[in-house]
Amino acid sequence: MTTTIKNKLILFLFLALISSCKNNFLTSSNKSIVNNNDLILATFAGGDIKLSQVKREFNKITSRDEKLKKIAFDDLTKEQKKIIINEVVINDVSYQKAKELKLNNDSDYLEALKLFETELLKQKLYLHIANQIKSEENLKKNYQELASKLANKKDYRFSYIAVKDEKEAKKEADEIYEKLLKNPQKFSDIAKKKSVDKDTAKKGGDLGYIIEDALPAEILSSLKKLKKGQISKPILSANRFLIIKFVDERKAEILSFEKSKEALTQGLIKKALEDFNEQAIKESKIKYLE
Repeated sequence: MTTTIKNKLILFLFLALISSCKNNFLTSSNKSIVNNNDLILATFAGGDIKLSQVKREFNKITSRDEKLKKIAFDDLTKEQKKIIINEVVINDVSYQKAKELKLNNDSDYLEALKLFETELLKQKLYLHIANQIKSEENLKKNYQELASKLANKKDYRFSYIAVKDEKEAKKEADEIYEKLLKNPQKFSDIAKKKSVDKDTAKKGGDLGYIIEDALPAEILSSLKKLKKGQISKPILSANRFLIIKFVDERKAEILSFEKSKEALTQGLIKKALEDFNEQAIKESKIKYLE
């Protein structure tokens, strides 16, 4: 076996372990260990085989195959469980034998080990950041700040027809606008036929209520100039020409803490991780050589 192939094989095995360990780590870190995990299922020359070890090996196997993920450990037959116990024993014996041969001192092994440790610690750090964000005190603090900001805001409901920003697009948008001036009641029908935003086109261009802070400046500016039922001239937004129909407005709806808790948590975690990564790049003072 060449050194290159050997390196790739070791790296592949460690990456497979990363995937398994990462999934188990992120899904079970905060769960209390079930008491029967200490149950001894078998003994061998190297010691005892506990239920927790066998379940770990089982999860490692199932994580690699979508079809196997639906199978629960308790659904296995005795013979199937014996196969997994044997795999745990093989892993332990292989580990001890490799150490006897001092294979753990090989440079390619140490390199792969560092890669594995780096990835696992990165995931552990991310989980640590997420757990800090998820504290009830922090969530309530952020909820109150967000609620205060929304207190004087508005939700706008509008429909739009989107036309791609191409050479003839402006002309097409103007033609649609002229038709709508004569027959504004045709807005929904035209949106279904002409809008390139297929998701909203199905609903006649209706976007529902959107809080003003989430709207692009050009769209918000256009809406504020319209009265209910009025249609705007084509405006350019995100590389598309939009024709907007102002439907309604209301005071911003603020969901209760409990109803917004999950979305707030995910949003804060996403932002915290993005901020961390951005700061890490900034502080690293990277010099790109090419």
